[in-house]
Amino acid sequence: MKKMKNSLLLMVLTVLSLVVVGCSSNQSSSSSENTGGNDSEGSNQSEETIVLRASSGLPAHHVWLESYLYSWMERVEEDSNGRLQFELYTGGELVPLGGELDALNAGTIDVALPVMHLYDPGRFPLSEITMIPLTDSGAEIVNNAYYNLVYGDHELQDGKTFYELEFEPQGLKVWAVNAGDPYTLATTGKRFETPEDFNNIRIRAGARVSEMFLNNVGAASITMPQTESYDALSRGALDGNLLCICDWDGWGFQDLFAYSLEGANIGHYTAVFGMTEEKWNSLPSDIQEILESAAKELQLAEPTVARMVEADQINRDLVEGKVEFETLDDLNDETREHIMQAMEKTWFDWIEMVDEQGSPGKEVAKLWRDLIIEAGGDVPDKIKEIE
Repeated sequence: MKKMKNSLLLMVLTVLSLVVVGCSSNQSSSSSENTGGNDSEGSNQSEETIVLRASSGLPAHHVWLESYLYSWMERVEEDSNGRLQFELYTGGELVPLGGELDALNAGTIDVALPVMHLYDPGRFPLSEITMIPLTDSGAEIVNNAYYNLVYGDHELQDGKTFYELEFEPQGLKVWAVNAGDPYTLATTGKRFETPEDFNNIRIRAGARVSEMFLNNVGAASITMPQTESYDALSRGALDGNLLCICDWDGWGFQDLFAYSLEGANIGHYTAVFGMTEEKWNSLPSDIQEILESAAKELQLAEPTVARMVEADQINRDLVEGKVEFETLDDLNDETREHIMQAMEKTWFDWIEMVDEQGSPGKEVAKLWRDLIIEAGGDVPDKIKEIE
């Protein structure tokens, strides 16, 4: 009996020792996972890998992604030593183009690349200003102007800046996407030799300001997402499109266009990218700094702007001998004046509309005008007279 008791005691002690060893092993394993395997003094939960689900409704080879957003993600992952990583979906695989804000709010995605705020003027009434027609502009000019519009400290209404009026009410933490060259009017063959040639020609527009310009010049504006316009152009349901030449191959339009009118710079399509403030506030402060500095530095970096300019030339080379490029100066006086008047009227129509909605349309228009001119661009003469 005593022998049995001793044996039983030995068995109990053995089991207890195994349990203790197992717990210790599990605790060590858990600690190693939480610290990335680093047992050095000062390791903590902040060393865990953070994975953000990022989505873009744009094609994977879109110039915005290739010139800037891919580089931003790579820079962030590198500067964070892999602590922050992205799970990326493109081409609308996860969220369709234009659905980014709702997807952010629903928690479907963590990062929108980008938020297409020009599709949503109800929630972003001031952002359309970049689509206003200009007489002289380019990728470098508009990138500098847009950077200062988004991040500047110019007070527009009730002591608030553009960023505070546009993005904070939507609970967003965003950065400016780099912009390309101006929108031009491209058609499947229609030319403009007289003002009457614009009458009822069907042109796709993706923003209200574009619709205003097309209506003012006499064309019929057709509002649809860019993702649907290739099919519409192919079927003859559209005669043309307002689009940056740098973006033609991103949508396959280089095979469809036969004519492009330049010189009437019908705005620059812009966007922002980012996340909800709630997600932003959940990130460690050092990760926030990495995200912020990478976004602001890369937007104006020479390679970023050069890639946008390069994209324009690539598309021109693709359609050489297939597309007729005509400038505003090539047109006769009557047709050129007709277009200039439509450009000026678009500014005043937009200002009136936004002011009536209670937003500072006139103040934003004046600010954008000044930023464009300061960056080396130009606006219609009558717009310079607005006080």
